Formats: sequence, structure tokens, C-alpha cells
Amino acid sequence: MITIEQLNDYVQKVQESTGYWMVRTMGGDYYEEFDKEGFVAIGYNEITRHEINKLDADWNKANVQLREKVKKLFPDVPRPGHIASQLLRFCRSIKPGDLILVPSHSSYRVSICRVTGSVYDEAYVKDGNGKCPFIKRLPIKVVKHTTRLDLPPKAQLMFNSRHPISDISGYAPYLDNAISDFYSKSDEFHLVLKINTTEDVSTYSFYALDKIFGIIDGFCGEQNIANQKNDVILKVQMESPGNLHFISSNKIKIAIVALIILAINGGGFKLDYGDMHIDLSTNGFIKNLSEYLDRKTDRETKESIKDALDSLEINTPKAFQDAAVELYKAQNNARNKY
Repeated sequence: MITIEQLNDYVQKVQESTGYWMVRTMGGDYYEEFDKEGFVAIGYNEITRHEINKLDADWNKANVQLREKVKKLFPDVPRPGHIASQLLRFCRSIKPGDLILVPSHSSYRVSICRVTGSVYDEAYVKDGNGKCPFIKRLPIKVVKHTTRLDLPPKAQLMFNSRHPISDISGYAPYLDNAISDFYSKSDEFHLVLKINTTEDVSTYSFYALDKIFGIIDGFCGEQNIANQKNDVILKVQMESPGNLHFISSNKIKIAIVALIILAINGGGFKLDYGDMHIDLSTNGFIKNLSEYLDRKTDRETKESIKDALDSLEINTPKAFQDAAVELYKAQNNARNKY
């Protein structure tokens, strides 16, 4: 039996401490190498990682010390402080678990990557062979490939920064949404419905989708589930394609939204994954929701919601389906041990 609480346990968790960075690729020259070989790097090989590690523990004092070192090594550089701060960011500020955005030439293609370890020195570096000659490197794993144009217009502003390394924490929600359409962060759960249509969006579609919350109110009342009218925040990216971003500390309510979309989009609470056929409604909470939809939700309401989902080309959130599949597999493995 799959319960709503168990499903939420399998939702991707985004750590509040996650840092968000953009590391450029020398005009795209090293994009393919960074992406395929799983690292990002910074230049100024003359200043070693060991020397940076020996600087004062205080960031500001270390920045002053490193700036003096840059002045001595590169007397013609107009902004030694800028180089010092970039090196410190790379070697001290970026940490395992952070997200790094790696753009290609003109930032058309973008790799969103997770930092998997600490800064290291690459021992086998040769200059002049077309490969990245930078010694100081960070290991990464690509989480998602996308394009600049697939990101929301506001998120595209981060590419205006021309620094080799930029702190893009101000764009964190856009990156979180680009990676996953169902996740938790701090004490809040996030559900992202991706509007895939390129056509103009009708107000009727939004009105029809609002009926989902009427269903939820009725179901929660019948089941004595905590429910407040204002406990879900909706952030709308009005462009099409765009996003409907639901945020709530009521994790059960957010999960019910995803379940209703699954039921109406797919004609029930069933998932197909490879050779597995998963029925979420065999017992408990989800069965109760299934029966409520059959008993209390008229055909016209279901069809209007379905028409809205179809016109906006909104699919069932993939991360929610993945959570159900992973939970099902875990339960199967546990049963097979006995």
C-alpha cells in the first residue's frame, strides 16, 4: 500500500544551504569538455590551491592577501582585486552540493550541474592541445541540460554578468523549478505545472484549473484534513510556455493537487514504468480520494479540468511520478526479502 505520507518522503529535498553559481567556459571553448568530463576550472595556474588554502581564514583578510599576490605576479592586470575574489569564490565559497550553471557559447545551451566534491589539482594538464589548461578544478555531475530560451525571461537576466564566476543565488527558484517539478525546500513543498503550449492562454483555462481546489476543499472537509483557504501560494509565469508554481507548507494539500492532475490526465491513479504497472489507489488515503472523485465530482467538472490541462499542455509532474515509482520499487524490494 502506498500512502500520501510515504510519497512525500520520496519527494526530492532541496537543501536551504545550497549555493547557486555560474561558471563560464571561456566563451564556450571548454563547454563540451566541462560537460562531458565532469569538471569546471579556473585559470591563474601560477597561484596554487595550496597557496590559497594557506591564506587567512577570514574571507576579507584573505582577499587582501591574495590581491597583493596577484599584483606581484601580474603587475599589468588592471583589477587584481577582481581576480583575487574570483579565485577565492572558486576555492572557498563553492561547496559540495551547490548548483553550478555552465553556459555554452553565447549561453545558448546550458548545463545545470551539482558539485560533487572539493577543489582539486589536475596533474595531467598540457597547454596548446585545445583542452582546458587550468589546474584548479571542481568535480561536477550534470543534473539537467536545457537552453537559455527554455528558462523564464527573468532568469535569463543572470547571463548579463560577464564574470568568470557569478553568485546567482537570486535566481534560485528558477533553477530549482528547472530541475524538478515537485520538491521540498525548508518547510515548504513546491509543485510546478509546466505550461508547454505556445498559444495564447485563455482565462477559461485558469478558471477551470481553480476547480481543483474546490475538489480539495470538499475532500479535506470530508476526511477531516487540515485545510486553509490561503495555505497555497500561486506564482504564475504568464508567458506561454510558462509555469504555474504552487507553494505550501501543507504538504498533503500539494500532493493532492498532483494526484488529481494524475487522475484526470491519465484516467485514474495508475502509472506505467517499464514493465511495472502501479495502481496507487488500492488502499488508504489515495483510495479514499479516488472514491471521492467518483462520488462527488461531476463529469462536467472533470472534463473542464481535463480540457484546461490539454489546452495548456500540462502533463502530470514527472518528479511526482518518479517518487511514486521509487516508493513502489522500495516496497517491492522489502517484500522480496521476506
